Amino acid sequence: MTQYQTFSRMVAIAALAIAGPVAAQQSGMMGGTQQQHMQQHMGQMQDMMGKMSDMGQRSQQMQQQLKQQMGQMQNGQMGAAHTAMPQMADHMSNMTTQMKGMMGQMQSMMKDPQMMKDPAMQHDMDDMGDHMAAMSKDMGKTLQAMEQMQKRLTPIPPQPKKP
Repeated sequence: MTQYQTFSRMVAIAALAIAGPVAAQQSGMMGGTQQQHMQQHMGQMQDMMGKMSDMGQRSQQMQQQLKQQMGQMQNGQMGAAHTAMPQMADHMSNMTTQMKGMMGQMQSMMKDPQMMKDPAMQHDMDDMGDHMAAMSKDMGKTLQAMEQMQKRLTPIPPQPKKP
């Protein structure tokens, strides 16, 4: 074996000796980064679930108030909006329940370390979380619009009877 070959092998062994711990350290850091990433998303999901719970309660309260208001009206006083609004509030309540369920399933998926090791899967989960956040925001705006409509709904005055 020549001096050059011996020297090359020593350099290769030294490189492996240095690269091994560095690679292990980096993979450990990746694990920590993945864990931080997961914890961040879990926190965001918890926030969105809290907002969904609030929206669900608000839409149920709206539905109850509208039904109570309808009960106090006579048939001639009710317009299409008076009958449609309680149903819309019911649908909104159902949507918030479904969204909470979906967010809970996402949280379960995020807790699966095998799933979160795959960068493509992690990217898809990030995208899905972003889309769900946007839907949550839009649902909040829709509920606000419905609450404004509810405030504007007043009983229609009875029509005078023709002689």
